[in-house]
Amino acid sequence: MDNVPSCSSDNETNDRNQVNDSVCLLQKGIESLNDNDFDTAVSQFKKILEEEEENFTAWFYLGQTRLKMNQIEKALKAFIRALKVYPDNAEILMWQGFTYEKLNEKNKAKECFEKVIELQPENAQAYCQIGLYYSEKEQYELAMEYFIMANKINPKDAAIYINLGSSYEILGEDEKAIEYYKTALEIDPLDASAWFLLGMLYIDSIDNRFCSSDRDLYPEIFSSNQEKIELAKKSFETAINLKPDFVSAILNLGILLFKEEIFCFKRDNNPTSNAIPNTTCGFIQAEKSFLRVLELDDSNPESHYYLGLIAAEKGFHQKAIEHFEHAVENNGLNEEAYQNMAKSFIEIDENELAIECLLKAFKLNNANFEIIYQLGFTYFLQAEYEKANKYFDMVIKIKPDYRDAYYFKAISLVRLGKNSKAIKCFNLILSLNPSDHFAIYQKGLIYLNKKERKKAMILMNQAKELGNQDADGFIMEN
Repeated sequence: MDNVPSCSSDNETNDRNQVNDSVCLLQKGIESLNDNDFDTAVSQFKKILEEEEENFTAWFYLGQTRLKMNQIEKALKAFIRALKVYPDNAEILMWQGFTYEKLNEKNKAKECFEKVIELQPENAQAYCQIGLYYSEKEQYELAMEYFIMANKINPKDAAIYINLGSSYEILGEDEKAIEYYKTALEIDPLDASAWFLLGMLYIDSIDNRFCSSDRDLYPEIFSSNQEKIELAKKSFETAINLKPDFVSAILNLGILLFKEEIFCFKRDNNPTSNAIPNTTCGFIQAEKSFLRVLELDDSNPESHYYLGLIAAEKGFHQKAIEHFEHAVENNGLNEEAYQNMAKSFIEIDENELAIECLLKAFKLNNANFEIIYQLGFTYFLQAEYEKANKYFDMVIKIKPDYRDAYYFKAISLVRLGKNSKAIKCFNLILSLNPSDHFAIYQKGLIYLNKKERKKAMILMNQAKELGNQDADGFIMEN
């Protein structure tokens, strides 16, 4: 009998073996999870649960695995089962909160994080998540209270400083935002997202007159913004060096380089010119940035838009149209894309297609006087003068000092045989600028057609004195 083991010994041995099997399966499951072998991990955790339905650790890791497999509903069920076994486990509650966030059940997520704080008042991550909840609700002051609490608990967490910086930025306190982003980078200088956010903040703080066409403003604007421009470029370049496929950083660096070159070109040449300096170093780098973005995301609308502008300036209008079409297809910059696509259609004598584009742009924004003017001008090119003047009148109503709308309306009236109304339009132009020699010359032509040669010659001489070459040629011939 001494050699016969007792029943209690058998039970103890079986229990021990079962525990050993569970531990072994759990280890294998965790290893598979860490190796991203999710199917094997699920299999291991399920084997444990077949024998031990209340093994909360297996439920917990099963939930994590399901989450990584993007099986969100199944992940939530696993975390709920784990919490039934161990309802006051803060770690599981955090994961349950993350899962509710993925399901867009923000209020339930917040409840989970609040329970975590009850159990662990020093849990900085839970405070951060509630802060993010209030940020999404645009309750930024309240969000900051939670971020500040998290920061007090863990003053060495760069992510908390980034959240604080973002909150201050939204509240318009840019200097504080910059301070927090810089602190985040002192803690973690390899955080590409922090460098990107810092760059965007520098861009947002650049004088909104940066694209002004007023030559007198250039020295002031450039000197006041040059440092911010350089800091923004450095921030984006650093973000890209740390994360070479950082699409947003590459894109915004390209846009910044593009706008800077446009600005410098206008400053050094013609302030009112819309020409693009396509041979400068900065401009070439901008183009490379947009092409790199398309390598990473071939449907990126903004890159297509800017590449469309570049192609149009180089005279590759069909290519420009293709880029603008891609921009529109992907819901990016539709109004501007349609407007610039129309310009390229005009360049290749496809005025009807240009009008179609402009009507779409007008539908998107019927208060944009530039789109309305372009519609009028395209109808003018089509010799549809009544339609043209309908749009020129709309421009004048929005912007009463828009000279070109008056000018082409007047020319349209002349071609419609409405000379008296045309003269009134030219007089309005001259009330805005008495030295407008084009208006004076055209007015002279009207009087010439009306057989009022004396008045015509007076106007032609005025236009000539102001530098109008057509008037000069007319006087020489007559």
